Amino acid sequence: MSAHPFTADNTAMLLIDHQVGTMGWVTSISFDEMKANALGLAKAANALNIPLVLTSSMEEYAQGPCSQS
Repeated sequence: MSAHPFTADNTAMLLIDHQVGTMGWVTSISFDEMKANALGLAKAANALNIPLVLTSSMEEYAQGPCSQS
């Protein structure tokens, strides 16, 4: 098996469950810092033309809508 460096052509970014309810469970960093980190990653993927995949669970129920700024 050979190692290949990550490039925009062989990479995708996956952000999992960055919803208001789910993000509220995290206690290791503040909500605002986590939100800023997720937005920064999404903006970086966009700037580098890397495909971005977002997942959510129960977006209409307990977890609430995705937080946007």
